Formats: sequence, structure tokens, C-alpha cells
Amino acid sequence: MKMAVALSGGIDSACAALLMKEAGHSVIGLHMKLMPAQTDAWPKARSVAEALGAPIDLVDLTAQFQTEIISYFISEYSRGRTPSPCPPCNRKIKMTFLLEHAFKSGADKLVTGHYARIIEEEGVFHLYKGLDNAKDQSYFLFMLDQEILSNLRFPLGELTKAKVREIVGDHDLPIQCEEESQELCFVRNSLYTDFLVEHGSKHEPGPVMDAGGQIIGKHRGIIFYTVGQRKGLGICGPEPSYVIEINAEKNSVIVGGKNSTFVSRILVNNVTFISGQRPRTGDEFMVKVRSTSREAPCIIEEIRTEGLLIAFRSPQSGVAPGQAAVIYNGDEVIGGGWIERSMK
Repeated sequence: MKMAVALSGGIDSACAALLMKEAGHSVIGLHMKLMPAQTDAWPKARSVAEALGAPIDLVDLTAQFQTEIISYFISEYSRGRTPSPCPPCNRKIKMTFLLEHAFKSGADKLVTGHYARIIEEEGVFHLYKGLDNAKDQSYFLFMLDQEILSNLRFPLGELTKAKVREIVGDHDLPIQCEEESQELCFVRNSLYTDFLVEHGSKHEPGPVMDAGGQIIGKHRGIIFYTVGQRKGLGICGPEPSYVIEINAEKNSVIVGGKNSTFVSRILVNNVTFISGQRPRTGDEFMVKVRSTSREAPCIIEEIRTEGLLIAFRSPQSGVAPGQAAVIYNGDEVIGGGWIERSMK
């Protein structure tokens, strides 16, 4: 088969391409250009492709990335929400526009270096966590559907990061051992707030209020705050204060003590179910409400027109509107959606 591999210039995508080539597939590289300013990633990706003896195309997706991801990112913060741009980027940029380019290039499948697994059972494609729990990226892939999953390959899903490094090292590919970054790809080497300001995000000062509605301070602009934030509030008190709500309409930030950060329910909208089968009221799962949070036991309390009402078995803190809530049954991703609001 002819495999189009999304080559970033890093170790994971290089290993994915190498594994496809060793499996006997014909390999072509695709490198996404997402921001107008050219970086050193393209030369790195080109060097990897050359070492593998594979052709490579530079795919300019800057316009699509600006429309689908950057604009969304800026808009969400201006609404007092905390966006998670990686899931829509995977769905709309990599698995739509890049996949279309792969097909135009004559490829049969698109291959990426994600640490996740796709398993087909009786014609239904299921998404599972990667074997390496420390590198698992299934949280960021919950928006994928059956058609997309049928056209993807994740060869690193069964590997650990240590094994990936060993494979690449054994083949002497031109990959530099760089420290991995947890930053968003489009705001590297800067704060996300600097990025928002540079891109014209409005940030008018406003009141900081306690849960009772009393004004206790002044904020710099709601884009500088997120639910669960403790540092940088500029408030002195007998106990630490945390952001518990952001009201964009009133341009206010509401704070409270640690106990007030815990919520018992979330309303999740724009829900995607990977297999197409919807859960039922009363079904019990695990849910992850941030990419860095642990999964929490939950129950589907109510199925609404706009989404799901999910109740936690024990209250959770740091639950921010705008973030993704991803539902798991063991290692399988059932689906997920966007946190619209939380309830005490």
C-alpha cells in the first residue's frame, strides 16, 4: 500500500514512517505548514524523508489553520472560556485537509505519530489509548469518526517512547534529541496571553468578585485568567483564592476558596461518539476533563438535545468551560464533547 506519513521533523513521525517502510509499504512524506513564518521544521522533515528515500511535499495549510484553529482559540478566550485547540486541529486540519492531500497524492492511508491505537472489530473502528500511558494522546483524538479512523494508521500506539527512541537510534536517522515541549505549537517560546494580545484580543480591566458578588479587586482582562487559576490574581486574604468562574458578559472574574473550585456535574455539548453508538442514561464511565487531569469515575445522568449531563462520583476541581470532556470505558475512547458549564 501507499502510505502518506505526516512528517513533522521530529522523532515520532520519523519512527512512524520508518515502520511503514519496513512493513513493505511505499511511503511519501507530507509536512504541514501551519503558520506564515517559516521555521526550521521543514528542513528537518525533508532530511528525514531523504534519509528514508521517500519523496516529501510541503502542504501549505496556513489559511485553514488560521480560520479553524487560531480564530477559534482567540474567540474562546474572549468569551471567558478555556479552549483546547488540539482536538479540532487533529479533526479539521490533520484528518481532513491533510488527509485530502494524501488522497490527492495517491496514498491509500494517512499515517501519523500519535500514541493511540485503532482496532477494527466486525467492521467497526474503535479508538484506544496508546500502550505508553505517559505518552497517550487519545484525549486529543475524540472528535474522529468512523470514516476518518478507517483511513488512518497509528503505528506508535503499541510502542513506548523509549522503544521509539531505540528504533530511530538503531537506524541513524537525522533526528536531534530535543526536549519535548508541552506548549501549543503556535505559541512556542511565549505565553498564550502574549499571543492573544499580539493578535488583537480585547482585554478590558474589570472587577474581581467573591462568590457573594462583592468586589474585592480588579483584573487586567478576562483573557489573562482561567478557571482553577490561583497565581496572578493580586488578592490578599486569609486563604488562597482561585478563579471559579469567568463572566464575559459582565467582564468579571469570580474567585473563591479551594472548596469552591469543586463541581459535581458538567453539561457537555457537541458530543461525538466514535463508534456511533450513544450511551444510555445510567451508564458508568471514566471522564477526563483536561489533558493533564486524571480520569474520574462518572455516570451519564441525563441525555439532552444539546448534549450530556455528566455527574462525577466525587466532586472535581479545575473544570473549565471550553475544555474537552473525553469519556473512556477502560482503555477505549467512547467519545467526548465540550464543557459548556459546570454545576456545584
